[in-house]
Amino acid sequence: MKAAYKVITIKSAEETMREAKQVMEAVMRGEEVAPRPAEYSFSSFEAFRKAMTPQRFNLLRTIREKHPESIQELARITGRDMKNVSEDLRALVDMELVELEPHGRSKTPRLKYDGIRLEVAV
Repeated sequence: MKAAYKVITIKSAEETMREAKQVMEAVMRGEEVAPRPAEYSFSSFEAFRKAMTPQRFNLLRTIREKHPESIQELARITGRDMKNVSEDLRALVDMELVELEPHGRSKTPRLKYDGIRLEVAV
């Protein structure tokens, strides 16, 4: 089975707008536009570093290796406070890296991808 990767880009707002404009112009000309893989973008490397903290990266690794059945179990495994783990998971869900599957009265954190591909515009 082929590995699935989430593309995270770091590019300026101007670059993002330029790309969107190119796609819209192609569509208006009646050209077929190939679908692009889903990506999540940051406007700077600093913004990426702020969002992808070492603690959040550790949660991704722990979910992959330990397969916790609940957020509470993930907090226990990592030795972190449940509130902080929940906040970090919410950020990872927002970046579409993790999903929370209902499991009885709790939620089971699951990775949505096998890895992350970071693309930086220069």
